[in-house]
Amino acid sequence: MSITAQQLTSFLVLAIVISVTPGPNNFMVLFSSVRFGAYKTLAHISGASVGSALMLLLVGLGLHEIFTIFPYIQAVMKYSGAAYILYLSSNMLGSASDAKQSVTSNPMSFIEASFFQFINPKSWIMASVAISTCLPSVFLFEDLALYTVLFAVVSFPCVGIWAWFGVVIKHYLTDMLLVRRFNQICAGIMALCALSIMLF
Repeated sequence: MSITAQQLTSFLVLAIVISVTPGPNNFMVLFSSVRFGAYKTLAHISGASVGSALMLLLVGLGLHEIFTIFPYIQAVMKYSGAAYILYLSSNMLGSASDAKQSVTSNPMSFIEASFFQFINPKSWIMASVAISTCLPSVFLFEDLALYTVLFAVVSFPCVGIWAWFGVVIKHYLTDMLLVRRFNQICAGIMALCALSIMLF
């Protein structure tokens, strides 16, 4: 390996911070855990972890250079991502009044959660920062592969914490008014995430 212990430590700290801090994906996991339960949200958590790790691998292999050559692609992904997050926000707002039970919809699947990371700005930031700051200017594929595996391993429990939050919150949603308020708060946060994407 060509990476140093300091670079590896920096990467692990970055992976933990970027995975556990609030973002569109983590709020979706929270909402899913409240509505469908933590067990049914495991596919979402796994897909998010694997999708983000795959993005890290692809960026390390040079995917980000496409944006330099074709900048409009980045703009399309930016606004597509914001539009999709707004769509998810509207679904949260219009979801059934009882968020603790649902028979008309399903939690996000592994594949859906994996693909979502490619329009999730937070995942792109993570991959770009990790490659530019936590790897030497000349690195081996083995280094990149190690980071990819480590990120998937670290990300899973960090994102999973949000599912645990959902389990805790679910116990306090004891009447319809609280459920509706919870849906409205989640929808509002997601809408703000979409707005921030479009403005920056």
